[in-house]
Amino acid sequence: MKHSIISKIKLLSAFLLIGVFIFTNTSPVFAASPNIVNVGVSTKGKYVVMNARLIDGFTEKILEAIESGVPMGFTFEIELRKENTAWVDSLVSSNTIRHKIQYDSLKKAYRFSEVGKKVRRKVITRKTSRFKKLMLTLKDIPIAPIFHLDPNEKYYVRVKADLETDRFWFPFNYIFFFVPFSDFETSWAQTSPLSIDPDLELSKQAAKSKARKGEVSRNVIRSFNQ
Repeated sequence: MKHSIISKIKLLSAFLLIGVFIFTNTSPVFAASPNIVNVGVSTKGKYVVMNARLIDGFTEKILEAIESGVPMGFTFEIELRKENTAWVDSLVSSNTIRHKIQYDSLKKAYRFSEVGKKVRRKVITRKTSRFKKLMLTLKDIPIAPIFHLDPNEKYYVRVKADLETDRFWFPFNYIFFFVPFSDFETSWAQTSPLSIDPDLELSKQAAKSKARKGEVSRNVIRSFNQ
């Protein structure tokens, strides 16, 4: 009987601690809504690639969790779509990019990883500013081979992001269950209509010449402002 009472007291204390954590946070978890900006498209080698940046992706509480060793991830959903006048725009290609950061308290370093189709890299840094930039930036992300695009058609790229919470460690996975992290999901951000430059084929020989010299071939896609 005595043991049962003690167990109930411990359980109640645990819920009280969680309650204090939640209700002492009078400000919302995300005071500013996250948003994706600077979405750009170009070509690199044989692929259409995109760039973008996520803003307001970090808050004080999220940074505190990272410093405590909690693994944190952003998932970016990227789509290349073709404009259709008579029906719904069609999906040409897509890529899902996952950014993950985890702080190693023993080595005093942040471990960053980026994984997606034809994207895989790992970076270790001791600088907070560096890991933030890595987490919030999409750079040269391949979304489709160039030959998949018809110069006579118009396309656009759109991207959105959300926060991965399903890999949080105990006790954060239980505490954050009560916190509205599901609110962290950006709206779709998209480019203006664009198309492949019809002269792209004529520039292939020049691009190959540059490649032999170690230069990176980048052909900017034509953009049509709305």
